[in-house]
Amino acid sequence: MAEAPQEEGGPVRFMKQHIALDYRVHVSPLAARFGEQLRGGQIVGSRCPRCGLVYVPTRAFCPMCTVAMGKQDETPLPDRGTVTSFTILTPIQYHGQKEREDYALASILIDGADGTVGQQRLCEIPLDEVRTGMRVEAVWAPEDERTGEPGDRGYGFGDALRGWRPTGEPDVPADAYAEHVL
Repeated sequence: MAEAPQEEGGPVRFMKQHIALDYRVHVSPLAARFGEQLRGGQIVGSRCPRCGLVYVPTRAFCPMCTVAMGKQDETPLPDRGTVTSFTILTPIQYHGQKEREDYALASILIDGADGTVGQQRLCEIPLDEVRTGMRVEAVWAPEDERTGEPGDRGYGFGDALRGWRPTGEPDVPADAYAEHVL
C-alpha cells in the first residue's frame, strides 16, 4: 500500500479540544403528561382496551392490536417491581464525567405492567447482591426536585425517580418473569 503524501512541514498533527453541544429534547404531549404524573408521584401505564396489556410509559396505541389508547385507558401502577435483568457498569473516565464508582442498571417489571422498563438505576444495595428476581421499590426524588421531562435523558422517568432499592420481600421465582428477560 502506498504511503499517504505528507504535507510540507512534517507528519500529521493532532490537537486536543473540548467540544460541547447544547440541545433540547422536545417530548410529545403524551410523554409530557406522563412526566406530569411522575412529578406528582404516580407511575401510570396504558391498558389496551382490547387485549388488556399494560404499557409503561404510556402509549398512544397498543402495538399488538393497533388500537388507539388515550386518557381513558390510563391505569395507575404501584412503584414496586421485579428485576428481570441487570448489568454492572464501570464508568470510563473522560472530561466532565461525574460517575466515579461502579453502579448497576436493571430492567424492572413494574407490578401490573406487561413489559419492562430498562436502564433503571439500582441503589442502596451492594453490587455483589444484585440479582434477577429481586423485588424493588422506587426511590422518589423530593417533589421540589422533580423538574425534568420524561424524555430528557432519564430513560422514561426523567428526574422523578432516583432509582430502585430492594424491598426485602422474597425473590420472585424465575418462571414468573422468564418471558421478560432480555
